Amino acid sequence: MNAFTRTLTLLAAILIAPLSIFAIGDGIGAGLRFPLFLYQDTTYGASLIPVWQEISYVTSGTIGGRSAVSILIWVLGTALLVAAIAYFAVRREDDSETFRKPLALLVSGGAVAYLLSCVAQYGPTLHGPAGFAVPVGVPLLLGVAGYILKVEDDDESGYEEEEDYGEEMEEEQ
Repeated sequence: MNAFTRTLTLLAAILIAPLSIFAIGDGIGAGLRFPLFLYQDTTYGASLIPVWQEISYVTSGTIGGRSAVSILIWVLGTALLVAAIAYFAVRREDDSETFRKPLALLVSGGAVAYLLSCVAQYGPTLHGPAGFAVPVGVPLLLGVAGYILKVEDDDESGYEEEEDYGEEMEEEQ
């Protein structure tokens, strides 16, 4: 699998991976937050809420306060990830370092936004009267950003070594 396919697979996997596990209040409910939707199971039932529905809840005033701020920061993180995928699709032909750094910064920015979203909702300790959150996706996103910066460099040098090896074999014969 080449570097392009691996990077594209990782970026796509980020959009479907759960990035936060949370509990609401005193056992009222719990859920998983993905970049594009929220799954929560409460005493009122299970819900699958897409991010665009959460945006409409905020803009209509149904959700306000810290929850609204948290949702808006989460949407910013999702927008950064979508921008990273679009940037990757447009600039994939560039093999230079100038291509990888902005891509890694977009992914890292998404990680920071997701962490700040959890802090906005639950406080700096990620635990409070509103419940608690475990932002499991933040290290995942930072790992993907690190992969984009480091492994892509290693992969390019690996291709050069293969070419050199083939030339050496031809010279020996």
